[in-house]
Amino acid sequence: MKSPSANTEAGICLPGEQTWELWKHGSGGWQPAQAENSPADFKTAAVFGYPVSAAFAVPIRAATGDEELMPDIVDFQLEKQNMKPETPVGRLLDWRMVDRGENNTLLLATVLNSEMADDLPRDAPQRFEVSPYLYYLPDDSLVIWKELGRLVFAVTRGDQPVYYHALNTPVLTVDTAAEIEQLLMPLFTQEIITHLEGIVIWTESVDHGAAEELGRTFGTRVRSERRPAPALPQAVSTIVPVSVAMEKIRAARMARIRNIVLGSLVAYLIIPGFFLVRYYLASQSVDKLRRNVNTMNVQYGHVESTIKQAKLMESVTNFDKYPIELLNQVLSPLYQPNSQLRVQKIDIERKLPDGAPEKASIRILGESNAANTQAISLYTTRIKNNTALKEWTWEPGGGQESSTTGGRSFTLDGNLKLPENAQPQ
Repeated sequence: MKSPSANTEAGICLPGEQTWELWKHGSGGWQPAQAENSPADFKTAAVFGYPVSAAFAVPIRAATGDEELMPDIVDFQLEKQNMKPETPVGRLLDWRMVDRGENNTLLLATVLNSEMADDLPRDAPQRFEVSPYLYYLPDDSLVIWKELGRLVFAVTRGDQPVYYHALNTPVLTVDTAAEIEQLLMPLFTQEIITHLEGIVIWTESVDHGAAEELGRTFGTRVRSERRPAPALPQAVSTIVPVSVAMEKIRAARMARIRNIVLGSLVAYLIIPGFFLVRYYLASQSVDKLRRNVNTMNVQYGHVESTIKQAKLMESVTNFDKYPIELLNQVLSPLYQPNSQLRVQKIDIERKLPDGAPEKASIRILGESNAANTQAISLYTTRIKNNTALKEWTWEPGGGQESSTTGGRSFTLDGNLKLPENAQPQ
């Protein structure tokens, strides 16, 4: 069952036949509002629908009706098939209950392809679904439609998807029926699919005679319809891409730091203020006030030395210069689309010479999966264009082909810029 109501002000981003589409809800229901070639071309979307080609559908039978045991059963079955995603943060796995008996439950697990999980709108969506869950699918049916130039299909058991798959053809041909039959045969054998009430085609990319061949192959009626508008499922997916999870962690960490700093500032303002009021009330004579002025002049009169000390302390009080923040900035491009890199080593060196500006350097050693230098150049460009690293200069080192992986190793050296009036030491 699907729910028509949700926080949908930013709309639903999902794959269309050839392009990505942004649908928004209004008085007339869901209507297409924008079409782009990439999800990154959209500013934001409340819900993001991954294409069928970005996920693997894994039907799972559990010999129990206890819902509390389902997560462990799903994890075990996926590990057994070597399909459980391993990520440091986030979650690329979700499962839905298809059919449930007293001692038997049929589940459908969704495993997201990690290489496609972070191809998102510029502002991260609030929730993530796989496209079959964003449509009203007919009960006990085979539904075929087109996403981003490829045919995809989903099979339902009752009103729930029990399997979905992306084909490698852009047009439904006579041979497509045999290909789908071959993919579904194991599911019929295991009685995961018991029968089909009908076949529904949501695309006009159909060769002559292909629909009739589908009907003969599966022994059921075939009808063509226009692809409907999306609809939100009642059950919310637990999928959280790695890049979104890392951004949430970073935002929470920065919020904690701000709260600590603000709390400390308030404490430092209240405590001196309290004692200042007490001291003021106790001061009754001009002589005491004059001595207080002289004392303050001795303690705070050396402005120039105080400024120098403040600049010296900037390296430990400025959060943007912390090694952990520098590490986050140089690693963040690895989680952007098409990185194809892995970092092997990062060396961060900082020096605070007496009477001289801070000296700092970063050396990044890594390796590209690709044989050419395109991924390395893209990573270097993203580092140089990072506004958080604008105080650094970057020089790429020589790369060479790896004898073990066939990729290319690389180095990237960064140095902190000196102030304009500073002299190198």
